[in-house]
Amino acid sequence: MQIDPTSNEDEFENGSDTYLVDQVLEQRKKDPGEAISQYKPMSDQLAALRAEIGRLAESASLIAEEASAIVAQAPARLRSEGERQFHKRPVISLLAIGILSFRLTRALLGRSYRMR
Repeated sequence: MQIDPTSNEDEFENGSDTYLVDQVLEQRKKDPGEAISQYKPMSDQLAALRAEIGRLAESASLIAEEASAIVAQAPARLRSEGERQFHKRPVISLLAIGILSFRLTRALLGRSYRMR
């Protein structure tokens, strides 16, 4: 059963999530015998589902490989970006490093008695 998405556009909402479902139901109302006769045997449907699952698994593995490559390159990119920012604004970078060092030291060692 071929569904033409451009036909009967005025009958259905454009952008609706149920657009295709509405078209299939309308087609079944017109000729219910034809819709039932077009079903494939269960074994063919299972084979098609297995093939689709295989394609989805392959796509997921490719996406995972790309994501791991991006994550592996992240430290080098961050370091080069930090070096570029340091050379671009050295005074601000030194000030930021000083503040971060002070806060980190204070968080790790706690407040000293002299600062109270």
